[in-house]
Amino acid sequence: MSSELKRLEQVNQELAMTCNLSRHELLEMGVIKESQDLVHRVGATSESKQKLPFTKLYLPMAFTGILEPQKSVDETHRAIKILLPGTGTTFSVAETLCDIAGTFHGRKSKNRGGGRKSNQSLLTELLPDGETFRMASFPTDLPLNGMGSNAPFDFASKEGLMVVIRHVHLVLSLLYPERPVFIAGRSQGGVAAILYAQHYDDLAGAIAINPPHPDPELFEFTIQYLEAQAEVLADLLHAPGVTLHTRSWEAYKTFTPLFNYPSNPSLSPIMVLVSLGDPFNLFPQYAHALKAFADNDKKTQLHILDAGHNLWDRKSLDTYRQVIDLQLQFILSQFN
Repeated sequence: MSSELKRLEQVNQELAMTCNLSRHELLEMGVIKESQDLVHRVGATSESKQKLPFTKLYLPMAFTGILEPQKSVDETHRAIKILLPGTGTTFSVAETLCDIAGTFHGRKSKNRGGGRKSNQSLLTELLPDGETFRMASFPTDLPLNGMGSNAPFDFASKEGLMVVIRHVHLVLSLLYPERPVFIAGRSQGGVAAILYAQHYDDLAGAIAINPPHPDPELFEFTIQYLEAQAEVLADLLHAPGVTLHTRSWEAYKTFTPLFNYPSNPSLSPIMVLVSLGDPFNLFPQYAHALKAFADNDKKTQLHILDAGHNLWDRKSLDTYRQVIDLQLQFILSQFN
């Protein structure tokens, strides 16, 4: 274990023992670092870069960072949602994480795909009349690509991911106290969410979108497919300019087979969403393997959707609405 990871563990222990550190105090301690860095939609051309309504907040001791929505957190934000991206490509916090963060944060969509406009948020549409529920939502980087590109290699191991995500959990709980914390992750971020739910019992719930499976045959299929498609990855992901990130991809190949989450019990509730049309997981046994995982864990539920790779694509109106509704019902069930 690197000295940086040991130091982060120590910092987490100190943060866990306090409950009233202010944002100013966290800044003075060097735990957080504010920036004026602009956040743009991934893949946008230089002529038409869309500025997204987030600001970057760096977590220097964890070699990572989070995106804070510019829309203020208020009493209607009854929970915290940490959103984790996949790893292995040349960008980490994809634009779809920003879209889903905006949806749960309560941002009204001016263009929710296909030119459709609405004067209220999708979340409001899905809730019973008169009910208000929002989640303070934060896209979060993972090590070795994006904001965490200089992280020591072992930050991408299971131990490293748990310490990094714990750091994010503790920091956000201090910044926005007295709210339950949920984690939702896609691909490798989904595995990280599952592992965290198996490691900590103070998580309100975890949501995993198309998480890789560590079965050697399944995993090798995914590796071979992605490496064969590296040159056209941008088209598969609908993100111009994206390809495999050498260091992050090496970490993905090194550590994912060791993430043996199907053999571990869950301490916090988990919901897994699997899309049958995900080109990265087309091996026939993939959905069956995840179903076996859910069947063997009483705290885990599984939903299989007949959809494509990106279940967080706001332009796929029906799928996006279904996925948001499934997540919303799972989250609300933890309040009852």
